[in-house]
Amino acid sequence: MDQQLLELVDRFAGLAFDRQQRFAEFVAKKAAGAKKSLDETAGTLSYGPKLQFEALLAGVHAAHNDSWMWTWANRTIKLSLTNRALGDTIRALAHKAMTPTFAKPAFPLEMVLGPDLVPHAVAAFGSILLGELDYDAYFSGKHEGNPALYLIKDERLRSAEKYPLARVRDLFPKAIKSLPVSDHRAAFISYVSGYGFTPTSDGNTIRVAAGKAELIANFDEAGTLKKLTGMNITAPRPKAASKPAAKKKPTPKTKLKAKPIAKTKPKAKKK
Repeated sequence: MDQQLLELVDRFAGLAFDRQQRFAEFVAKKAAGAKKSLDETAGTLSYGPKLQFEALLAGVHAAHNDSWMWTWANRTIKLSLTNRALGDTIRALAHKAMTPTFAKPAFPLEMVLGPDLVPHAVAAFGSILLGELDYDAYFSGKHEGNPALYLIKDERLRSAEKYPLARVRDLFPKAIKSLPVSDHRAAFISYVSGYGFTPTSDGNTIRVAAGKAELIANFDEAGTLKKLTGMNITAPRPKAASKPAAKKKPTPKTKLKAKPIAKTKPKAKKK
């Protein structure tokens, strides 16, 4: 296995899950229920006619033999110039990230990621590339029927977080459940550091303070999260569920009263 690559998965697991949630929240707000459309050649991902993102193909998981191929190695795919440039950037990442995996055209996934991460290959590489190349989200799509990784960069997905400690408290346990992370402790430290906090360590306890607020994470000797609690943490108020509009009762139809038929007096007989 590529140990350096696995460490990168741990390092960016929290950050990537956070950005994926922000992406989902944005789509739900702007285009809830809209039909999804992926145009690989144009490099776009659309939700209905009004919401569109640039989505660049990074790599493909060949399901029949659990191997991975980087887009830069496949010159038969018709892609935009921007997408081709991304491939070159990923290949150059081998030197920066100090792992040869990004410079290998194709490889068996189990040999690189290990058996636990093979089914999560798109999420694993997506998390690493979000962190290393500063993308805002990734999309798990299809290329010729196989799982494929598409990267998204969009300024609309970037906004200052008003409640960072509350967000970490709520999202980190979900992040380590969504992706097999080997070192929860390292993942937590990297996540909170990404928000500008300086965590302090006391044995198996990591504390993150911001004024009177404090986030406390307890780990076991193997670095597995056992408990995550917060004190004096300000959180956004939950949105009140909108009540369905009350159905108007049909207005009862008023029955027209029949006009009484005037009785005609019998004509007087002529004398």
